[in-house]
Amino acid sequence: MRILISLSLSFFTFSCAIEKSENTLDKNRFVDPSKNEDILLDNEVLRDSSFIIDKYPITGEVEVFDNQEKIPTPRPKQLFSAASPNEIRLHKLGEIRWVYLGQEPSAAWPMTIGFLENNDDLGIDSFDANSGTINSKTFRHENVDSKFVFKIERGLQQSSSEIFVSQLKRINNSWQIIPSDEGKLDELTNEFYEYLSSSGPSTGTSLVALNLNATNKTEVITDEITGLSKIKLKINFPRAWAALRRSLLLAGYKIIDEDRNQGKFYLEYSVKRSLLDRRADITSVEIIVKELSSKECLISTSLDTENLDLSEEIISQINQSLS
Repeated sequence: MRILISLSLSFFTFSCAIEKSENTLDKNRFVDPSKNEDILLDNEVLRDSSFIIDKYPITGEVEVFDNQEKIPTPRPKQLFSAASPNEIRLHKLGEIRWVYLGQEPSAAWPMTIGFLENNDDLGIDSFDANSGTINSKTFRHENVDSKFVFKIERGLQQSSSEIFVSQLKRINNSWQIIPSDEGKLDELTNEFYEYLSSSGPSTGTSLVALNLNATNKTEVITDEITGLSKIKLKINFPRAWAALRRSLLLAGYKIIDEDRNQGKFYLEYSVKRSLLDRRADITSVEIIVKELSSKECLISTSLDTENLDLSEEIISQINQSLS
């Protein structure tokens, strides 16, 4: 009997506490549930609201949109990862030498450190994980102090890296880049490439170099006026031109002509319209590379808004093949 009395008192005390708590709420900030039900019934969103029990009314009134009103949904960002973590390529563009690696920069960092530490002729002098720069020890080349500099950056694809290698010499207490044909750059770059190839994919990552993973070189943007997608690249024009050409070939497009001065590739493309489609047939498509600044370019197509889907398809395939 005492237990029952005790439980009854506890339940009564708990009920009073709940009632007191509910009374302290500002009920003016809640809309009467019946008002929202009327809105839904009047707009034929619901036919019967008897099954609705609104224990937790939502602040404000229900807003019903006209069926003819279309709310644009933003397109998801296109992000493509490296094709394979085992992929390693050696690239040359003019005086620039770099190694492409299908792994994050934070994984490429310890691999580069390991290469220099295992090289008896070089070793590590200094490094800066914030900028992704690693300097070898100074050595003598043609009676002049020289060194190699490794610069690790994010690749054009997600989960990929680009490791740029350059050779510098000291002249009047300042470091200057040596042309590739005057130094040992090609020899060392090939040696570095062979080291990465024989090492295989790295399973480790550097915590100090995690910030290098955050910087993207590629971004698909949407033109605010036309709605057409374009690719913004944070690289210079010569590199963007070479990367686009390679991407088009990898994507299977046939380049029938190109004009580097105008920044245009002309693709063979055939689209024949049906009798009900009054749009003009397409026999070729122009792909344009526009230089925005010394370190930024924009890739777009010559197609208009009537061919939005076709333009989106081409841009997506280019973006997927960029490297």
